[in-house]
Amino acid sequence: MKLCLASISLFLVAAAVMPTAVSAGCGFGDINATNANVAIVEPAKLHFVEDDALVKGCPNESAGCQSKSYLVKGDVVLTGDAQGAYVCTGYVTANGKALNEWLPMAALETAPADVQRPRDWVGTWTMYDNDIVIQSKGNGFAIHGDAVWRGGSVHTGNLDGVASPVNGAIAFTVGDGETLPFEAGDELDCRVNMVRRGPYLLVRDNDQCGGANVTFTGFYRRSLLAKH
Repeated sequence: MKLCLASISLFLVAAAVMPTAVSAGCGFGDINATNANVAIVEPAKLHFVEDDALVKGCPNESAGCQSKSYLVKGDVVLTGDAQGAYVCTGYVTANGKALNEWLPMAALETAPADVQRPRDWVGTWTMYDNDIVIQSKGNGFAIHGDAVWRGGSVHTGNLDGVASPVNGAIAFTVGDGETLPFEAGDELDCRVNMVRRGPYLLVRDNDQCGGANVTFTGFYRRSLLAKH
């Protein structure tokens, strides 16, 4: 079954309040762990399509909108907001680089239900310089993460917790030497929510898990080379 408008989940907010103009954009932060789905690339080679923020008037099928980055048949992407014939997608490369760009919906096939929401969590998950290690512990998982922001200076952050999935999500607050329920945290505590979608670990925090500009928010892929 081809990916259709009815099956596209929004990254940021509900469809009723999402802008439909091309200028709405396809951005890295526009990911909603609750609603994201995954789809499979069908063509042998499929180039990403640039956003209006980089090339005025995109996305469209013109050569000027074609990105240098491309995927191949069988690659799995996150799907988000749709605009016309295009859908905002997320993909993480083998070296941990996260891409957020448009793809034509007609070139994607909806992933099967068992791929959409897998139950395996264990592994080392990477995105850029961030990594999150999830290990089995009792009936749940021990979770350790390190995040880095590189600007004029380097800021770091970390998280540690022991938690179990509830309704397909792991959510907790990093307490003082203990893991607290997600709801127990206040606005200054590090609070984290995680879900699995296809080959991805989707993470959203409240920007309180490290130094200035540090965040774990994003989509991660399991690394073949553990950092811990």
